[in-house]
Amino acid sequence: MLNKFYRILLFLLFCPILVYSQIEVTGVVIDTDTGEPLPAATVVIENTLKGTVANVDGRFSISVSELPVTLRITYIGYERSVKTVQDGSNRDMIIRLSPSVTELAELLVTERDPGLSIMERVIERKKLWRTDLYSYRADAYTRQILQNDTSIVSITESSSDLYWSKEKGHREVQKSARQTSNISADQNFAGVRYLPNFYDDNIEIAGYNLVGITHPDALSYYHFSLLEVLQMDGVPVYKIEVKPRRKLQPTFEGVAYVLGRDYALIDVDLKPNDVVNFPPPVQDFDLSYKQQFSSFGTNFWLPVDMRIEGRIRIGMVGLQFPAIQFRQLSRISDYRVNVSISDSLYQDQTTFVQADSLASVEFTESEIPLTESERQAYATIDSTKTIEEAFRPEGFLARMVEDRDDRERSGLLARFGDWIPKGVGIRGRYNRVEGVHLGLKYRERISDVGLDLRFFSGYSFNSKDWDYGAGAEQRIVSFGRRVLTAEFSYQNSTDTQYSSAIYTTGMNSAVTLLGGDDYFNYYRNETVSAGLKLNNVINRVDLEVSGNHEVHRSFESGNEIDFKLFNWVNHRRENPGIDEGILRSLTVRMGYNLQDQNFGFAGSRKIELAAEISRPQIGSDFNYSSIRMSLDWNFETFYKRRLFANTLDVHLSGGFVESSAPTQKLGAVDGSLSRFTPFSVLKTRPYLPYVGNRYGVFALEHNFRTVPFELLGLNYFADKGWGIILFGGTGFAELSSSSSINFMESDGMHIETGISLNSIFGVARLDFAKRLDSPGYFIGFSVPRYF
Repeated sequence: MLNKFYRILLFLLFCPILVYSQIEVTGVVIDTDTGEPLPAATVVIENTLKGTVANVDGRFSISVSELPVTLRITYIGYERSVKTVQDGSNRDMIIRLSPSVTELAELLVTERDPGLSIMERVIERKKLWRTDLYSYRADAYTRQILQNDTSIVSITESSSDLYWSKEKGHREVQKSARQTSNISADQNFAGVRYLPNFYDDNIEIAGYNLVGITHPDALSYYHFSLLEVLQMDGVPVYKIEVKPRRKLQPTFEGVAYVLGRDYALIDVDLKPNDVVNFPPPVQDFDLSYKQQFSSFGTNFWLPVDMRIEGRIRIGMVGLQFPAIQFRQLSRISDYRVNVSISDSLYQDQTTFVQADSLASVEFTESEIPLTESERQAYATIDSTKTIEEAFRPEGFLARMVEDRDDRERSGLLARFGDWIPKGVGIRGRYNRVEGVHLGLKYRERISDVGLDLRFFSGYSFNSKDWDYGAGAEQRIVSFGRRVLTAEFSYQNSTDTQYSSAIYTTGMNSAVTLLGGDDYFNYYRNETVSAGLKLNNVINRVDLEVSGNHEVHRSFESGNEIDFKLFNWVNHRRENPGIDEGILRSLTVRMGYNLQDQNFGFAGSRKIELAAEISRPQIGSDFNYSSIRMSLDWNFETFYKRRLFANTLDVHLSGGFVESSAPTQKLGAVDGSLSRFTPFSVLKTRPYLPYVGNRYGVFALEHNFRTVPFELLGLNYFADKGWGIILFGGTGFAELSSSSSINFMESDGMHIETGISLNSIFGVARLDFAKRLDSPGYFIGFSVPRYF
């Protein structure tokens, strides 16, 4: 409390003195012949590393500690001006710059475009001075403006200390901030730590990794052409056209200005090429960057500013958002080069520290002057003019969402939601044995003691069986990232005779009800289980051990229900019986990244090993062991600089179950669920899995994304985000002895290959598969591979 009081007291005492000690020098930079303003003209205090840039109206503002002060004002294609401000009487200045006379004396014309030779020298010079640049600290100012098609929606501003280390990267500490009234202070993230430096070798833009125009290999990625020669301060300035050489790689296009003699970048006006885009529902994405550099009289060429303009339009049939327009203007000055930077700034991964409430009271940093429209925005935007309202979508889907929200707030759904206690949910499924199953489930988390409780109950109307059960999970101890948990459960319910790594009973219920074949076989299982789980044994590796007591019994045969909405299959197969008895077992499961469950939307990196042992010595009617493993891994292959590189996905799984094991404990290799064919299943194995004591599957697919359409010039499909995937797979399952499920054993190795049309309208994937070991083909669909 006392510390806070002293902070406030010191702020009240010294803040006025600090503000008073700074003298603000303002002015406007114009063309001496036409009187037109020169936007982004550079203003630097002579013999210092401190400066600023003019706004779009040519106006600038810079704070100085004392007078007189000498300012150097430069603009490409103009003679520089040096002005000395003696006292307050001439602080609001009009700076007139005269166009330079172009000279070509330094330019040697050869058969090779001079632009290539000039950029080669820029790259070589950069290697020399970048070697000696280890760190810097600078003052930064940023203004971000968000607007729609009609007006400014919000403004955020901040001043900050910027830190950069060659080894550790950027950190930024916000000193003061202000924003329009519809933005809260904790939502003001205006800053420069993530802005590109166009002198870098590699530049991150919207998730893409672009080759910089001064990269050592830039000449392999770009065409550089000399457009014209300008002049500044009597030194030639080369205007270089930048064009991508590789059309499928994310690169820049635009112009760069190189200062002769020093062969240094002094200005760039670039935008990402067409490869930098996003799939639907993004309809339009456009970004442009302008950045200036200065040596400030040193050997190092450092960023002076950053000017960004962006536009994004999002929409789909029935839902259209207004265009989102974004502008950012940043100024970086007062560099202190090769200084020590405190290690405390890099103790965590946070790159941006916001100003606390005390520093945000007064925005005292010298600003780039506001334009008239920006001043009006500050004066007229209040807290009622929200971002959501400014970008409210249009279309029939938008109206449906609004109508639904209104109904949910005031209608039957709202009242029904009030009747259902928190934690209660609905259980439901449908299959040929149970028919319709309906029930309730309840979950209660008591976070204070680390306890998670679960209960469920339901009734199957065809088999006339009740499901019921309860479970508890108790956190025992946590040490670091490791968490040890005890688990206990009891349930008496219907179980599947073989498990699927892909399909759930809920998915199967939908297929069965619509008219497809029922994918599973069923039996009744009364289970008591207790175990321990240790998360993060090592990084992302979990270990689970449990003991199980199960009582298995068959359903009565011949009572299968054949109701379906559509007659996709003529007759549903009989549910086979199982080997009944008491099963007691010990199971061990260990894996890496086991929580990575994305169902084929994205690549996965996951490994799992599991084993089970059942013996008469522990009271079991069965005597067997089993082991299974699975591996999923995703590799980036081509075009790694893109936001979404081409990828190769590999799946390998299999296992062994002793011949003495009961039928309901055999392993399975997934086939298609009706016409649904996600990755890692055998697509040309229709409607059922393969089941056996020995089983395995190897599947891979390569996602070329939109590249094939881009190569063929089919830009319509590329712009829509459609892609091509090539896939293949092989699998088998063998039974050790004759069984009631012999028809589910594979006849040797099942081999297939095919092609997929991915991300059709952004919502589906169409698979065309051909079986190679025997006649057969299959057309199916699945979820699109997005990532």
